[in-house]
Amino acid sequence: MQVNLKVVQLLSSRLCHDLVGPAGAVQNGIELFEEMGSDVGEGALRIVASSSEQLLARLAFFRLSFGQGGLSGRKPAIDEARDLAQAFLEGGRISLDWPPDIGAKTLKAVTDPVIKLLLNMILVAIDGLPRGGVLKVSFMSVGNFQEEPEIVMTVKASGVGAFLNENMQLALSSECLTQGEKGLNAHNIHGFFCQRLAEEQLSKIELSLAQDEVKISVLVPH
Repeated sequence: MQVNLKVVQLLSSRLCHDLVGPAGAVQNGIELFEEMGSDVGEGALRIVASSSEQLLARLAFFRLSFGQGGLSGRKPAIDEARDLAQAFLEGGRISLDWPPDIGAKTLKAVTDPVIKLLLNMILVAIDGLPRGGVLKVSFMSVGNFQEEPEIVMTVKASGVGAFLNENMQLALSSECLTQGEKGLNAHNIHGFFCQRLAEEQLSKIELSLAQDEVKISVLVPH
């Protein structure tokens, strides 16, 4: 997949934006601990511990979502991806609906590139829940069952005011692939990257918007 310098810079801006919060909280917790002293600094230590866990979870999630690193292989790909997504959302206003048995029948077809695409779909869906809500991940096998099945992966964001703005919708569209850099910024670059990952799988992102619901789907050919 070929990307230009601006895409790399915008992805870096997005990463910095998402990591600066927990990193700053760690620093604030340390400063508070120093001010209060060891006898009354338990609250500060809790801030540091919680923020450190959040920072590590985001780094692990972004490493697989945007980087060239792959899964550890210690678990099935779907299980490991679910763990990463759960840790990424821990402590926030968005809950994850991704039962352990979902996707078990499609294990062979869910490769590292497909998982990378799925995690980017989750990132986009998170943007669709400004007031919090539920992210539901689902897989469905379609086509001739005598051959390797095609997979429809869907991430549905449900919550009050769920919506994706026009810039993100453009970034997810095939039209954006032909326009290049036009309309891209640090707030929608992951949508463009998501569409490029889908294109690499010979597919495209399908977006469906309804009241209080955003649904992002992709058909992954066998």
